[in-house]
Amino acid sequence: MKSYQTAYFKYLPLLCLLGLLAGLLNGLLGAGGGIVLVIGLRALFGRTVQSPKSFYATAISVMLPLSLVSAWQYMKNGHLQASSVTPLVLPAILGGVLGALLLKLLKPTLLARIFAIVVLLSGIILVL
Repeated sequence: MKSYQTAYFKYLPLLCLLGLLAGLLNGLLGAGGGIVLVIGLRALFGRTVQSPKSFYATAISVMLPLSLVSAWQYMKNGHLQASSVTPLVLPAILGGVLGALLLKLLKPTLLARIFAIVVLLSGIILVL
């Protein structure tokens, strides 16, 4: 654990930039911040953490307050109405719980592959 703490302070400026980029993408696009966090954390701490699953857990923990702030800004600027969000919230919460339970069961290599496939497919769909 000590090597992780040492690396954390060593990379503090990079972590701040990573957080800024994640927030910028999330605020601008409504997505992408978590992807940047997972990739960045993996690049910085890939060999110093006990479980790579912590990258996903850290990213989602950062995305909660970030998403709330972004959603508030979208609503404030008239780009989001609460009625459009309502039917998505409960199923999304259920999916989040199921995903967190699956995180415990799946091997990190499988998680990395699933993550890469989702990112790749998302890019292809957005380009087409």
